[in-house]
Amino acid sequence: MTSRRQGAPVRVDVDPPTLLDALERHRARLLGSLGALDGAAWATPSRCAGWSVGDVVAHLRWGTDVGLELVRRVEGGSGERLFDGFDPRATPEAELAPLRGLDPAEHLAAIRAGTATLLAAARELAARGVEDEADTPLGWVPWPLAFNHLLWDSWLHERDVLLPLGMAPDPEPAEVRLVGSYQLVILGAVLSMFGMRTTVDLRLEGTCGEAQRLRVGDEVVVDHPAEPPGEEGCIRGDAVAVIEAMSGRGDLAGLARGPEPMLQIAGALGRRLAGM
Repeated sequence: MTSRRQGAPVRVDVDPPTLLDALERHRARLLGSLGALDGAAWATPSRCAGWSVGDVVAHLRWGTDVGLELVRRVEGGSGERLFDGFDPRATPEAELAPLRGLDPAEHLAAIRAGTATLLAAARELAARGVEDEADTPLGWVPWPLAFNHLLWDSWLHERDVLLPLGMAPDPEPAEVRLVGSYQLVILGAVLSMFGMRTTVDLRLEGTCGEAQRLRVGDEVVVDHPAEPPGEEGCIRGDAVAVIEAMSGRGDLAGLARGPEPMLQIAGALGRRLAGM
């Protein structure tokens, strides 16, 4: 799937049914975990600075609502931007304000219903072979990548709320690989914005391991190399730890091995993303 609407086109090797099935499993697990929390747990500080567990879940509700609006625009063929002026720190904080203090059960119900609607609509789009684009914080991309963004955001925030509660979820390989792929899309979009042309190999190790390749030039491409990258010239390390560090949840240079300049660039981007 390829985007050609703005900047460097984005092309990613992702199968929509696989992506949507992974999102469905992830959300079912997340909602099951959140449904078991008591009042003290909801008030516990999350890994997101200044946000409680309840705040993060309210943010996930907002993200689900945004997803519903996004899919309505894809269905209607709208070219109107949804994320015009989006700031990864300021926008989520502003949108959280009216949701703070609401009943957690209300948030969970909204996420559950919204996820079901989103998945049904997306599967219909995939079945019809719709190739329209959707607006995201990265700009216009093929609509399935907007759902990959939703999985990326929700997967990270699942860990943001459950790890402080001692409820670390077991990594699911399909989710980790899709989240890792989208993390490379973000890195590629930023590198392209600054005019860099490069190739970045990512070797996720462990039970969720996979080799992925980012190529930044006339287009931003994330796919799977025919031959796994060697020890040199690629970012490599434990899959979950590397993805978390690339999103600002850990010291990438201390957790991964690879070319120092790219570790520094990816680590700096991660610190910026920590507010998302």
